[in-house]
Amino acid sequence: MIKKILVANRGEIAVRIVRACAEMGIKSVAIYADADRHALHVKKADESYNVGPDPVGGYLNAHRIVNLAVASGCDALHPGYGFLSENPQLAEICVKRGIIFIGPSAETIRRMGDKLEARRCMKAAGIPMVPGSDGNIGSVHEAVGLASKIGYPVMLKATSGGGGRGIRRCNNEDELRRNFERVVSEATKAFGSADVFIEKAIVNPRHIEVQILGDKFGNVIHLFERDCSIQRRHQKLVEIAPSPQLTEEQRAAVCELGVRAAKTAHYENAGTVEFLFDHDGNFYFMEMNTRLQVEHTITEQITGVDIVQEQIRIAEGQPMSYT
Repeated sequence: MIKKILVANRGEIAVRIVRACAEMGIKSVAIYADADRHALHVKKADESYNVGPDPVGGYLNAHRIVNLAVASGCDALHPGYGFLSENPQLAEICVKRGIIFIGPSAETIRRMGDKLEARRCMKAAGIPMVPGSDGNIGSVHEAVGLASKIGYPVMLKATSGGGGRGIRRCNNEDELRRNFERVVSEATKAFGSADVFIEKAIVNPRHIEVQILGDKFGNVIHLFERDCSIQRRHQKLVEIAPSPQLTEEQRAAVCELGVRAAKTAHYENAGTVEFLFDHDGNFYFMEMNTRLQVEHTITEQITGVDIVQEQIRIAEGQPMSYT
């Protein structure tokens, strides 16, 4: 059983995890940069440790954070969201140091974090996909040739991207040529990789995401869906659960797709499978987020399930509380 958890994050999500620990009788350890020394998560946790003056770098040093977990007697680490939460290196270091990582395996994080690898995985499982490139695009000439076959508009996307960055819609060849180097540059700066791919743009879709949970026994369930279609610059602004735009049949269909996608990925712990929903009623796999999401709280409100506590139980090796 887990007795002590280091929370590798700050702010609201750190407070949320500390609360779950307290309710389960588990000790919590907070980390903080100098600027956060008086933050609420520091005051709420049972213990807290400084990770230096840099308000960003301190939360991104995986080796230092895991060293702190070991030195403070923790047996588990929760990454929260943002920062290192989708960095497979953190999960790998935890395993090497004997710390339980409260999340999916490093292999799963790496595979689903690569958008093309995720597409190949889901396509093999029969999950509907938006038409697009099977590999990375090596040049603007290749991009133009593929776009002419797919048909405009198209989306240029960073292969390692996320959070709405490294993505551009191109309505014609001229826009594609202008945006190609820009997306490559954005991808390199934001994700350390210049790889990009191309997809058919679904015009004015609904953006539907399915909350899933999977345990170490191969069980996967969904906790219904969230509608995050209200966005600005590909950044979600408002989340609604359940989606008011879906019929019960459509809801059942997309949730079944989310479970199938998670089973295909051999997924453990909490995650989110994101889909685009077009005007003809078709769902298309977009990506999988291998972590707890900011908006998990509205799913908790409509289901009564404490997702963070379930994450901890799953990491302990317990079967899920729900079937």
